[in-house]
Amino acid sequence: MRQKVNIPALGKFFFLLLLFVIVASWIFYLPYKIVRQNTIDSLNAQQRLLARQASVGIEEFFGSYGKLLDHLAVHQGIIRFNDEGKVVLDEFFQANQATVSAVTRVDATGHILYTVPFQAGAIGLDISFQEHNRLLAETHEPVVSSVFKAVQGYDTVAYAVPVFDQGEYAGSLSILIPFAVVAEKYLANIVLGKNGYAWMISKEGVELYCPVPGHVGRTVFEMSSTLPDVIKMAEKMMAGEEGQTTYRYDWMKVNSRAEVVKHAVYHPVHLPHNLWSIVVETPEKQALAPLHDFGKWWMLIFVGFVGVLLVYSYFVFRSRLKVEEQRERAESEKRVTENQNFFGKFINAAHVPIAMVNINGTIEFLNEKCVELYGYTLADVPTMDAWFNKAYPEQSLNRLIAKSWQRRLDDARNQKFLVSPEKRSIVCKDGSIKDVEFAYTLIEDRVVITLNDKTEENRVEKEKKELEQRTAKAKKMEVLGLLAGGVAHDLNNILSGVVSYPELLLMQLPPESKMRSALELIHQSGLQAAAVVADLLTVARGVVSVKKTENLNTLILEYMQSSVCKAIAASHPDISCVQDLAPGLANISCSAVHVKKCLMNLMTNGAEAIEGEGQVVVSTRHEAVAQEKAAALSVPPGEYVVLSVRDTGGGIADQDKEHIFEPFYTKKEMGRSGSGLGLTVVWNTMQDHDGTVAVTSSDMGTTFALYFPVSTEELPGQEEHGDPKELRGFGQKILVVDDQAYQRDIACQILHHLNYECYAVSSGEEALEYLTENNVDLVVLDMIMGSGMDGSQTYAALVKQNPGLKAIIASGFSENENVKEAQRLGAGDFIKKPYSMRQLGLALQKALAVEIRK
Repeated sequence: MRQKVNIPALGKFFFLLLLFVIVASWIFYLPYKIVRQNTIDSLNAQQRLLARQASVGIEEFFGSYGKLLDHLAVHQGIIRFNDEGKVVLDEFFQANQATVSAVTRVDATGHILYTVPFQAGAIGLDISFQEHNRLLAETHEPVVSSVFKAVQGYDTVAYAVPVFDQGEYAGSLSILIPFAVVAEKYLANIVLGKNGYAWMISKEGVELYCPVPGHVGRTVFEMSSTLPDVIKMAEKMMAGEEGQTTYRYDWMKVNSRAEVVKHAVYHPVHLPHNLWSIVVETPEKQALAPLHDFGKWWMLIFVGFVGVLLVYSYFVFRSRLKVEEQRERAESEKRVTENQNFFGKFINAAHVPIAMVNINGTIEFLNEKCVELYGYTLADVPTMDAWFNKAYPEQSLNRLIAKSWQRRLDDARNQKFLVSPEKRSIVCKDGSIKDVEFAYTLIEDRVVITLNDKTEENRVEKEKKELEQRTAKAKKMEVLGLLAGGVAHDLNNILSGVVSYPELLLMQLPPESKMRSALELIHQSGLQAAAVVADLLTVARGVVSVKKTENLNTLILEYMQSSVCKAIAASHPDISCVQDLAPGLANISCSAVHVKKCLMNLMTNGAEAIEGEGQVVVSTRHEAVAQEKAAALSVPPGEYVVLSVRDTGGGIADQDKEHIFEPFYTKKEMGRSGSGLGLTVVWNTMQDHDGTVAVTSSDMGTTFALYFPVSTEELPGQEEHGDPKELRGFGQKILVVDDQAYQRDIACQILHHLNYECYAVSSGEEALEYLTENNVDLVVLDMIMGSGMDGSQTYAALVKQNPGLKAIIASGFSENENVKEAQRLGAGDFIKKPYSMRQLGLALQKALAVEIRK
């Protein structure tokens, strides 16, 4: 019976054999590679030595002449340049004419005084334009020139040294050395084999010496434009660097092209104010010629070794084939058993929840992580139907997911199973809800399901979106606030006339005058308009509010007894107001006026949200806000007093919840139910009180909860106010500074009525000029003026000119940083336009410390 060939074993054998041949090839090649590299390294070392010897020789050659020239330059005959100096130059030339072609003495202006060999036509010639003469005249240091063409037609190099007469520059002494002397002595004799040679370039990249015809006098960049490695080497040589490189180029033969590889070493030649660089290069083929025979013998040995190895391997393979097949069969059976056990342990210990489901719907396996996270064991959910009933208790969703699973099973049976993840929320065994991403993998007749918990990730994403929405809302409110603030400032200036003039006229009319009712109506309308403007200022987040320690329960009770609250109750007879105030409530630091205004707006909104009968419940409580809830409310953790206003209306529509705090956003009829600023005033008031407002709404009603930080301060005593009729002064001089003419007129009329002597100017500059020659007791100062200095700048200049000058601040805008800066400098109270006679009178009395007249 013919033996069956073990194809995998055969393939493995030949693979190992091939691998062994490759390794053996590398082992045989490695000695050749080492010898080859050592040969190249030896070549580079030899080239480096030759380049350095040539460089040192050239430097010493010029150095020796430099010493001779330095010695001659201090000779008095050379310095004064007399007949003795001429004799010295002639003798020097005679002694060195084998290498020196000329000696020249040049004066300080660059004109030739004398030259050897003597040339009558050269005496007096101006050669200051020559580069080396110009450089020597500038630096007063020795210079070796670039290679240039002499008058006689040969390439030469000039070496010039300065001559000094008692420390003063007196010209130069120079020699001309034919470049051929330098090249023949130090470069021409550098020959490596048949094709190795040296060449040299200047610091500008010009080839000064090269045995290849046509190269001398042309730049490396021109001759080697297609050889980037040579260009890079030349750039380093021009920078004075030393090193080595390898480059390739194509060598054109008669009918063919061959690649030439060269190894080059370069070394700089440092000369006074000049730089040359020497290259020694040799073709790689020439350097490696001795290795060719070694390579041939080494290859024959390698081929013989591989042949013997193949024959031996053939017989070894045949003898071991049967033994290997039997051993592999036993090991294969063992591995199958071990893999099954390992796979079970791996799945059970995995950090990802995993379930295995048979396509008939039976759940065969749940790993420990799955049971830990979701609570269900195989006993709880033996089948997919049991899983659907527990994880999705809502029947309609249960049926929908069951159909989706059945569709997946059908696709699996028809070999169309799509491995597409899906995200769902499930109910865990402990009743908690988690967001899970399910991923499915078909393995034969089983589906492996991985459950990736996305609950925390979704929570973080939701919080991120909520934070972005709150930030965008805050920016939007800030922009709208700036607009509202500007409008409020202008309206307050306009309303000053509507509020103040009627008050002045009423004081002058007799009680029986028919004009009194009209003027009182105008005055009252002005005050109502000013109240709306005050809401605008609250929207502007620059509210003129003085915060004091108050008890929230007391403020609520005071508001409930007010005529405003009674008017709201009278306009909604079917709605009852219920109070649920917590006893022993902690105090808060707040503006009582603004807290009551928030309460008024919320109660009005709640009443208008109820159709028919209903309730508005006002309650208070103390709440300790922990870290998690504080983050959701965007406030620091701590103790808070909470004011809640709940109505039994129909709730707020979802599409309106994001906009309810925006100015002028209202679902009510504009002009009948309010200005559209009520909830905006609430939101901004809470921002200014370092608190927040939370809103919950459903079809059963809406609750607004206002969180005020708890204050540890005690309630202050009651303040006593003087009788408004006793506000008259004693004729003190008051200066009014305001850029609006009618504002100055109003202020002066009120001040005259209060028995003050009044003067008025329209700007800070005019106030400074007025007080240069006049004295006043106090200044009534506007904060915002159209041009020039504002109120804060004006007061700073006034107190500098008149130390101790008293002032009160009046503005139609808000108590901003400019107001506080003026008060830090000594200004008194701030009163908001439009102000009444009582407000101005009380502020003046306080600032002037006047005793109330009896």
